[in-house]
Amino acid sequence: MTNDFVFETYEYKGTLYEGKLVAPMGKAIIDKIAGLIRKVVRGGTVSVIRLPKDHLNAFMNPELELKAAELGIDEVFMTGLVEEVCIYINSLGFLERGFRTNTVKGCTAPFDEEKGREAFRELTKCGAKMVDDVPEKDIKVILLLEDEHDENSEEIKSGDWPPHNMKGTPGALTVKPIQDALEGRYK
Repeated sequence: MTNDFVFETYEYKGTLYEGKLVAPMGKAIIDKIAGLIRKVVRGGTVSVIRLPKDHLNAFMNPELELKAAELGIDEVFMTGLVEEVCIYINSLGFLERGFRTNTVKGCTAPFDEEKGREAFRELTKCGAKMVDDVPEKDIKVILLLEDEHDENSEEIKSGDWPPHNMKGTPGALTVKPIQDALEGRYK
């Protein structure tokens, strides 16, 4: 849930920026995801681990699998963008590695609604579940998988996607309401 995927335009430190790869319905899920985070944080001690990804498949960063094993994570609840791309590919990655994989209804958005529905039909056939909520007390870790590209990123080099979420730019920052919810665990 980064600025480049959510907002057509956004302001950061007094400068106006344009989103590079906006999911049309991305804004609609921000408050729902922030609410889930606040609920989980109220349920007890929660660690947040931020793992950058510069590929559609977050498992291209070997740290994801290592951290999940180290922390004993065996079940994931997927939220965010984009249903038919990152949610789909990464849900398959978790399923292939034996994780119980859930997608939280109303907390994901597609680029294209029909392709998003098709992605979920396929994920359900592969064993993923669509759930209405997350357990309040059982979640101990939030894995924040954030797009963060540089000029060597596969997607950027391919020319198929515009430069987006470039490392060190405001486009790669998590949207403010979700940042605020994550930081709420310190209050």
